[in-house]
Amino acid sequence: MNVVLHIVLLALTGGTAHAGGVTTYEPVKWTKFVPVEGQPLPVPEQWLDTEEARIAHNLKLPDAVPKPVPFDFKAAGSGALFTSDRKVAVKYFDHLCKTEAGEWIFKTVKDVEGLYFARPQRPPTSDQLADPYGPEMPWIQRVFLLTGDSLKWHGAWFVQPPIYNYKFVEQPRRDVKWQAGLRERYIRLFGYTREPALDQNGRPTVYLKDETPMQVVGIPQPTARYGYTWRGIRRERDREHNVAGGEVLIYDLVTQEVLAVRRQFLIAGKNPRGRERTLWEIAARCRELPGHLDGGEFSQFAFDVLQTTERSTTKGR
Repeated sequence: MNVVLHIVLLALTGGTAHAGGVTTYEPVKWTKFVPVEGQPLPVPEQWLDTEEARIAHNLKLPDAVPKPVPFDFKAAGSGALFTSDRKVAVKYFDHLCKTEAGEWIFKTVKDVEGLYFARPQRPPTSDQLADPYGPEMPWIQRVFLLTGDSLKWHGAWFVQPPIYNYKFVEQPRRDVKWQAGLRERYIRLFGYTREPALDQNGRPTVYLKDETPMQVVGIPQPTARYGYTWRGIRRERDREHNVAGGEVLIYDLVTQEVLAVRRQFLIAGKNPRGRERTLWEIAARCRELPGHLDGGEFSQFAFDVLQTTERSTTKGR
């Protein structure tokens, strides 16, 4: 079954994709909010559960990045304190897209061999992506659901010649099966390549097949100078209107300087399972930013800022 169709069906039926079948999911409740240096509003405590998450939320954006612009919910038709009025939600979403969504590149770096991806994650379950408050950043977390959590695909976002031409990507080590046996705090993924598949007459085609496998080793510290991370962003009354925002950021690991930021918002439709459920998997996005069917924008943003010797591109994918 097509992966995208599979996750849509899970969203509609209430299933959770994992090896053991369907599990019980406890909806997320935000009860404590913590001020951070990189955000205009305090963020849910759950968003700061790791060292790398705390670093991400404390990265300060350059002044040129737009600040939140107040939205008049009452004038938009929201008379009550809390409302599920769809027209108000759409107006609010359009407001966020027009005033805040976009991409800002302040500095590019040439001849970069690899980067540090600071916040790798397991894919969210479909129940998480059906919870209005479940995912921190559904824009990127739903991309993780498309490929799963494997050695090959965690590296292939960035290391996949001849398409993605970094030589390596580094990450914090995690407690997952494909990292078993590694004891260092960090890992490096490298070595994966692809080559044109041959047709029945032995001629190269436009299709690619695996040539060499992805490899992983433990390392005591990242060797990359630049990091790539992501974070959810909180705006006034966003989740009650099924709206969620997020940012991906390229930054200097030494100085914490932000080289570039890409900010996007999603708006989810009404879920047939009930008022307290949403559909982040197929939520609409701001048209101010171009999209890619396979999550290619996630990789392309890195290549646009941290440029490889041999140009990498996901455009058109």
